[in-house]
Amino acid sequence: MKFGAFILASAAAARQSVMSLSSTEKAILGVNLAEWENEFGSFATEHGLLPRTPTTESARTEGAILDDKLQRLLDTKFEAELAQEQNPDAVFSWKNPFALLNEAEFKRHVAISFEQDGQQFLNGTNEVEVAPPASHREAAVDWSTRCNPPVRDQGECLSCWAHAAVGVAEAAHCIATGNLLSLSVQQVTSCSTKGGSAGCNTGYPSYAIDYAAEGLCLDSSWPYRGQTGTCNNQCTKQRLAIGASTHTSGESGLMNALNKQPVVVTVASANSVWKNYVGGVVSACPAARSDHAAIAVGYDGQSYKIKNSWGTRWGDGGRVLSQTRRVPRPI
Repeated sequence: MKFGAFILASAAAARQSVMSLSSTEKAILGVNLAEWENEFGSFATEHGLLPRTPTTESARTEGAILDDKLQRLLDTKFEAELAQEQNPDAVFSWKNPFALLNEAEFKRHVAISFEQDGQQFLNGTNEVEVAPPASHREAAVDWSTRCNPPVRDQGECLSCWAHAAVGVAEAAHCIATGNLLSLSVQQVTSCSTKGGSAGCNTGYPSYAIDYAAEGLCLDSSWPYRGQTGTCNNQCTKQRLAIGASTHTSGESGLMNALNKQPVVVTVASANSVWKNYVGGVVSACPAARSDHAAIAVGYDGQSYKIKNSWGTRWGDGGRVLSQTRRVPRPI
């Protein structure tokens, strides 16, 4: 879901300082903040989604802390309104877990959570056009209705590459055998190091798929901790009915691949559109490069369905729809 950046020249000028609000406007914003804290505060605290400051909270005045939170929420409301203007078929809202993170903090939270270098990214894979041919593919595919692992939450760990690889491995094994296993994302995060994959500090989805093809432990034996951890293969690996990773490109290649199974794709997510998305079809996204791995689970005549690893409280139950002809990059 990588698009040409739309013009934001006037955006900075349109942003409003919380200090310029009337007393009534500030009171309404305060009510909104209380609503957000009631709905998302505990989750945001647990997942590191609250602003981090160089000084301790106790060293700041209560008023300054409140004004900072109000400003962040006001900025997020502006971002959501701008995204709505650019994406009339989607819905955006400040009612999301990331609302108190500013643009730079959200980018750091997402960061580059998979390795970007294109040449190394394809090493060890076969670049093929996945069957079936266009003339035989379905008009619509939706793997979210069968062989569909639940939406996971990577937390603060930049392990989207491992989550995406394991999710695709689970689905492919289920399609082949009828048995949907819950496999260990932590094992891949800790043990898949080929090419320089480094756990919570980015990795290669293609190499992670190849690692999974050699067998994975169940999640119940090695649950996800949100840390790089130490590789310790003491648990029993499940033999999986999957092969090595392959690479395809372009919209036709992605659709063909989705006729067989869900597909790991790379997307541009460190932006206000993804941050504030809650539903509908995204058609414009202010991003320059892919920075995140996710799973394409289907398509129809209007959009691709992408399953993310930011938990079910983000997006539309953890998923986002991307307009067709603005294809995410498949792996």
